[in-house]
Amino acid sequence: MFDRIARRYDLVNTVLSGGTDAGWRRRAARETGIGAGGSALDVACGSGKLTAELARIAGPTGHIVGLDFSPQMLEVARHDHPDIEFEEGDALKLPFDDAIFDASTIAFGLRNLADPILGLREMLRVLKPGGRAVVLEFVRPPRGFVGGAYRLYLRTLLPAIGGLLSGEPSAYRYLSATVDSYRTPEELTAMAAGAGWSGVRFQSLAMGTVGILSGRPA
Repeated sequence: MFDRIARRYDLVNTVLSGGTDAGWRRRAARETGIGAGGSALDVACGSGKLTAELARIAGPTGHIVGLDFSPQMLEVARHDHPDIEFEEGDALKLPFDDAIFDASTIAFGLRNLADPILGLREMLRVLKPGGRAVVLEFVRPPRGFVGGAYRLYLRTLLPAIGGLLSGEPSAYRYLSATVDSYRTPEELTAMAAGAGWSGVRFQSLAMGTVGILSGRPA
């Protein structure tokens, strides 16, 4: 499915979020705390948008790697960001040694993992002592007017607009249907703690519809 929508993925995301998704990724990249010369692994990197933000912060002396399981997504990422290293691989079995990155990230991919807690453990495993893991993810729509409107948007406008722009309506029907698998901030925090993260912090964005989860190795 992700191979089929790879070419239009960024366009659809920009339109559906009103352009705000770029700001969310910048916030997530800053949350890693890496500086010039730092290293980071961006898991489920897709077309490489967050990977590129990490590379911008780390600069030419940094070591940033994007990893994804979709060859077509990686083809787009390599085309758009030729100076960044991208690898095909499994988020549940990262092909890297322990404790080699200053940061690990995943943006809007956690809910698609077959075993999200294992994915969170793997993100922690590759971190150096003192490193930081960061998750940027949609959260379950809050109660009230905002949550109701957001749920309606996910159920109706997202599949209609995404299908029209991508030419793959079935893919965006799937993505809208996953709204029921979105976790609450409390559930995400508990999952991270269960995966061994310490100092877990959750920051709410976009009126409570998006969040940034972060933590460190114990």
